[in-house]
Order: sequence, then structure tokens, then C-alpha cells
Amino acid sequence: MLSYPPPRFEQQKSEVLQRYRILRSEDVHNADHIARAASLALGAPIVIAALNERYRNWYRAAHGVSEGKFDSLQTFCASANLSDEAFAVTDARLESYFAREPAVTGSPNVVFFAGAPLSDPDGKRFGTLCLIDSQPRTLTLEQLELLKSMAHIVSQDICVCSAGRYAVQDLIDAEEERCALYDLAVTDPLTKTLNRRAFFRFAEREVQRAHRHNHPISVLMFDIDHFKRVNDIHGHAAGDEVIVRLSRLVADSIRDTDLLGRLGGEEFGVILPETGIEAALLLANRLRESARGLSFKSAEGSFNITISMGISQPEMGETDINLSLERADKALYRAKRLGRDRAELMSASPEGAQIIPLPLPRRAAGAA
Repeated sequence: MLSYPPPRFEQQKSEVLQRYRILRSEDVHNADHIARAASLALGAPIVIAALNERYRNWYRAAHGVSEGKFDSLQTFCASANLSDEAFAVTDARLESYFAREPAVTGSPNVVFFAGAPLSDPDGKRFGTLCLIDSQPRTLTLEQLELLKSMAHIVSQDICVCSAGRYAVQDLIDAEEERCALYDLAVTDPLTKTLNRRAFFRFAEREVQRAHRHNHPISVLMFDIDHFKRVNDIHGHAAGDEVIVRLSRLVADSIRDTDLLGRLGGEEFGVILPETGIEAALLLANRLRESARGLSFKSAEGSFNITISMGISQPEMGETDINLSLERADKALYRAKRLGRDRAELMSASPEGAQIIPLPLPRRAAGAA
């Protein structure tokens, strides 16, 4: 079902990230509590999940590691990724492979070093869960099995979070595509207002809602006076700029729940739910005054515009918005015949037509 206002991607993305905030792609998933549990269970003062760079950017599991030493220990522990099985080195200082490593010869003075592989269900290796101590020590078979179990927990946590991150990104991509398709379906490509079909569909819904709840609703139609002259003198690019800036002005002047649609060329419609005729008249005159304040420039010189407006309301019992729009359209053309730059109100009966006074000063001579 089509909704109004149209969905906006940034809002939809924010809602997705809020629902799945523990999986936000821009956040680092902190699993330090698992590293702390491993430290308590195995008596190692330092525990770190040494990960491939792809995972290291968003997943962290470490205990007993200062920020200043985190990267150097990641580098040292990367050598453990060459081992396909769990291992334990009692004294790294006595092993030629490790003896010259900066983490061994200097702070944090690695002596004992043990680790177990981290991998996905298919066996793809993405890191090692490492234990570090500054004192020589050994692991019993039971402790080695416990280290492997803790590595399995970290592996599962990484896999679940990685899958969740991809799922969230897929949801965000789907929302972006949905919003883009929605825009194509309901909005005018030039002004980003509702297109004619969507405007009539949403307008019909609003007039039926007003009828059900016995709420007032008003209809405006307006177009740009002498718009053909703008195109002929200043060019179609200038004409497009006029249409875009005028539609933006109107959109900024109405509520989010009001409907603004481009009905064709320079003609627009506005639906004002829960708005009586007096408020609609005030808005119409305010929009005319604001439109006259717009200034445009082209290679042919500066120019201004005016707009004419027609106003109507559904009569008692009417649930078809087309009738109100037809009356607003007739009122608009009445405004044209009576001199433009004015608003006209048209009721259901021809004798009920009313002229809305124009208290505003006329535009300067020579304006388009």
C-alpha cells in the first residue's frame, strides 16, 4: 500500500540500524568479555583475538592489553596464524622463531605464548585466540582443550556478527532500492513533488478520511502566470528553474501531511487536510506574496513571476476529490480572466462563486 509522506531513505536506514544496533556496520563489535572469561579460566594475564585485517576492523576481543600495545601484539600474534592446531610455547625467548621479536625483547616482554585457531564452519581461517604471559608456563591437555573451546566460542561470535552485518547491509540496500522505486512511482522527476497519478490517489484517500471523520479539507490549484512568456524569452532552462523554485517554496510553506503535486506543466495542486476555508485563503494569499518575492536571472535579464490560484472544498457528502478539483480548476481560470495574480474561491453552485480580495500591491511593470 502506498503511504504518504513518501519514505525517505536516511530515515529508513536509521530505523534499520536502530532495530539492529548491536550489528551496526560502522561500530566495532566488542567481545572483550569473552577474552576476559578466557583469562580467568586459563590464568593468562593477556588474551587477544589476533584477526585478519578484514575482521580486525570491526571485531575486538582482548583482555590485559593497553591501547598502546594492542597493534604491536596483533602483529606479533599474526605469526600464530601459520599454525593449523592449538599450540603452546613455554618460553618464546628460547625459540629462534620468536626470540628476536620486539614484543619478546621489549614490552610487554612475551615469554609464554599459546593459541588456538579461529575459523568459520567451512574451516576458513581468520585468526587465532592467543594467550600471553611474561612468565614461562605450560598448559595441561585439559587447559589446551579449554583454550580450543574458547576459540570456538570466539569463532562463532565472529561468524554470527559477520552474518548479521551482511544482513543489516542487505536490509539497508533493500530499503534504499525501495525508496528509489517509490520515488520513481509517485514523484515528479523535476520538482520531486507528487506526480499527477499519485496526487489524485492520495487526494482521494484524504477526502474520504475527511468525510468519515467529519473534518474540513480544502483544495488549492495554482499555476504560473504568463509562463509561456518565460520560456519564450528566457529559455526552457529558466522555465524549469522557476517551476523547481516555486514548488520548493510551496513545499516549505505547507505541512508534511499536506499534499503537493505537479498536475502538468506549470500547474500544481495542494490538498490541505483538516483545514477550513479561512485558513486555506490565508495560505493562498501568503503563497502568492511569497511567489512574487522570487527573483530569477537569465541571459535576457532579471524577471519575477506571479501565480493565480483557485480554491474549493468538498461539498456535504462528496467523497470524490475530482469534483473539488474541477471547481478549484474553474476558480483558477476565473482568476486568470479577472487579471491574474489573485485567488478565487468556487463553491458547488455557479452562483456561489466568490472573489477573494487582493490586498497586495501589484508587481512592478515589466515583470514577466
